[in-house]
Amino acid sequence: MAREVLRRSVPAAAASPWPDDFQRIVQHLLGDGDASLAGAFSPALDVEETADGFTMHVELPGVKPDDVDVSLEENVLTVSGTREFYDEKSAEGFRRVERRFGSFHRAVRLPDRVDPDQVAATYKDGMLTVTVAKAESAKPRRIQVSTD
Repeated sequence: MAREVLRRSVPAAAASPWPDDFQRIVQHLLGDGDASLAGAFSPALDVEETADGFTMHVELPGVKPDDVDVSLEENVLTVSGTREFYDEKSAEGFRRVERRFGSFHRAVRLPDRVDPDQVAATYKDGMLTVTVAKAESAKPRRIQVSTD
């Protein structure tokens, strides 16, 4: 309760010691998808490592597969694209839109031990799955122990 009163009594400009531009940049870099940055948003993603490679799952509901770009350059796996605004005409009255629209860009640095020629991307039900194989030299291998 005291916190609510404090927030209301402090002017918005004095609420943070950082300039507004700096706050927006930090929010954008941390994936908060500040709408004031040209409609950018940041889709959620998971990255997992297996013995054979790496898999990235990116949530892209409402994004057409043709609007997604996937690239791998210098071991940085990048997913970018655009989610178009879906304007459903509705009756006059209250309307609230919380979905994010606009461009997105996510990049993940992978270890040096990936094979850039073994990358695959599939899209199904709003989920993009990108797999990158490990280089043969990076895969675990069993070493035979010999006896003399």
